[in-house]
Amino acid sequence: MTTTFSGIWPAMLTPLDKDGKPAFDILDELIELFVQQGLDGIYLTGSTGQWPLLSFSERCAITERVLRAAQGRLPVMVHVGAVATDEAVELARHAARAGAQAVSSVTPIYYAHSSDVNFEHYRRIGAASDLPLYVYHLSIVAQPKLAGDEYVERLLAVPNIAGMKITDGDLFLFGLIHAKAGQRLRLFSGADEVMCQAAVAGAIGAIGTFYNVWGPTCRKVRQAFVAGDFEAGKSFMSRFQAAIASVLASGSVWTFLRAAMRLKYGIDVGMPRAPLGIKDRPWDDGEVRRVIDLVDRNDE
Repeated sequence: MTTTFSGIWPAMLTPLDKDGKPAFDILDELIELFVQQGLDGIYLTGSTGQWPLLSFSERCAITERVLRAAQGRLPVMVHVGAVATDEAVELARHAARAGAQAVSSVTPIYYAHSSDVNFEHYRRIGAASDLPLYVYHLSIVAQPKLAGDEYVERLLAVPNIAGMKITDGDLFLFGLIHAKAGQRLRLFSGADEVMCQAAVAGAIGAIGTFYNVWGPTCRKVRQAFVAGDFEAGKSFMSRFQAAIASVLASGSVWTFLRAAMRLKYGIDVGMPRAPLGIKDRPWDDGEVRRVIDLVDRNDE
């Protein structure tokens, strides 16, 4: 499948059953939902997908099931980042064998690494297959230790580099990277709260958690904004940001996502693995509906 990477991609939730195991039947339901909604792609086993809490074999099984369910109807970008470079390389090779359209990787986590180590990590992942690689910059994990120009030039030297997913509410770095790279790097915004603002900074699409819940609405608004309807984007983003802020302030993001997916789509994604969600409070259905309606109320 020849794919133009752009638009709205949910950072897909990994549904778990009551025993905390991947719920493969629910994976099928989520894929069918996103296909029917006309979303532009899926970002698999990222932060929202709980990748640090999944085993290597579970990540492979999830990738295989999702690609089988998608059947080429929408592109799948598999996050293959891992603490160990060799594991990330094997996950990238597996994603290629399974039929993924792209891979992505966060910087190696936990240990403090030099820029040279980070770029060697990316180089090995990029060289592991012929799939396009999207480096995942997650600002809460690490900040580039290089000036913008040098950072971009070193990225462009990575085998099969195609772009980035940049998750940062501060769009200054985003703009600097776009100004230097131009069309050589396709940039996705990973911070839902700046979806439209990131388009001004050069984003060709957005990948994020809340597109599991509001994918079609966000897709419609982003398309209108990019086409020149500034007022639609401004009005929507004020409501979208308010909804996101209320969920984050609750300290109970995972119970919100579970309740929202159940109420809106009749899909139970379960609870994440501990420690995620273990102190989340239950949401009242009325509370959840009010947050959903805050975002969707002008979706006609």
